[in-house]
Amino acid sequence: MSPFAPDSMLGYFPVVLPLVMAAAGWGVVRLCRLLALWPRYFVGWKPIFGWQGYFHSHGHWYVDHWSRELFEPLSGLPRIFEYLGPEKIVAHQLSTLRPQIDTLIDEVMNERNAVMWENLPVLVKNRFYLRAHRLLPRIIDDIVEELGDRLGRLLSYQWLLEYAERQQPGTLRRIYDILSQRSFDSISRFCATLGFVVGCLQLLVAVLVQHSSLAYWSLSGALAVFFFFWVCQYWIKYPAKPVRLWRWTLRSPYARFRAQQDAELARVLAESVLSVRNLFNTLLYGGRGHHTQTIIRKRVAVLVEDVNVRTLVQLTVGPTGYLALKQTLTNKLTAAILEPLEEDRFNRARAEAVSAQLQQHLTKLPDPLYYQQLKRILEPLSVIGGIGGFWLGLLAGLLQWLLLQW
Repeated sequence: MSPFAPDSMLGYFPVVLPLVMAAAGWGVVRLCRLLALWPRYFVGWKPIFGWQGYFHSHGHWYVDHWSRELFEPLSGLPRIFEYLGPEKIVAHQLSTLRPQIDTLIDEVMNERNAVMWENLPVLVKNRFYLRAHRLLPRIIDDIVEELGDRLGRLLSYQWLLEYAERQQPGTLRRIYDILSQRSFDSISRFCATLGFVVGCLQLLVAVLVQHSSLAYWSLSGALAVFFFFWVCQYWIKYPAKPVRLWRWTLRSPYARFRAQQDAELARVLAESVLSVRNLFNTLLYGGRGHHTQTIIRKRVAVLVEDVNVRTLVQLTVGPTGYLALKQTLTNKLTAAILEPLEEDRFNRARAEAVSAQLQQHLTKLPDPLYYQQLKRILEPLSVIGGIGGFWLGLLAGLLQWLLLQW
């Protein structure tokens, strides 16, 4: 009895065989996606016997390329700082610090020089308080202005990405997903369609030559699916530039969902990597944090540079004690300056403004720039796609043959 005879199940539903190949095509892309992200940590015996998700094992590599090839062409950090609104940052800091400055001074003095501070005349204390209130707006404004002017030398996108990942684990994964998730979904659908077409061709050849051996189904399936992932890497980005055909415009599958991708990427960058919180924390604790602390220390020092206060402190606790007082006051004010910038509501408000600007810049970036980043995500998975495709195609062919025997 022929497998395609009317009294056979496949005689009524031959479409089952192409559907098996479609499932294999869909599965090879999902396998690549899975092994790119799982497991997070190395499983097995290093360095050969085992596996770690490619993204997690090469996170530093992605950070480097995203910083240099995508985010730096997007916008310079000084411009991002202007979008954040330096004047709004200063106003927000002052509104929080002004009510606290007297208490802050008392804490520093009592911590380092409690006896002297308690015995100091009230008039001298009040003079010190008034001086602090008078100088505080200028100090904060000078700090923010100088940091903004030197931002390009004090910060880099790479440091911002690395610090954001430390403070909010999963930030890099979110960027990776935005740049690749829709591509993987689109490739999965295409591979499923391609698998169905290949399955139909297998079926047509089998009917024409009346040949349905195990070797035919297994090898044809294995060799076909072996190339699926490689083909899709090129399919996803062509045509590289939109092509006008009469009333229609042909665009690459990737270009069709770039608008949604740009909006998501702008929001993630504004809320995490380029937020006020992450920017200032990276300035203080990142690769060149000592430069930032020097700037703050220089600006804050004027608070205790009053001749009467300086002379009194030096006479009471000596030059070393005076330097310790300046250091303590600097540390306290640095922490106090950062505290308002940790506020969630303020960060959300500034993120909305930055996100709108970033989205405008992202839409102006050319498609080939994004294709290059997508290539860096897909190409390393080609070996997985080839080997995995071969075995999935082989299993699909075996299942097709078993269905024919049933």
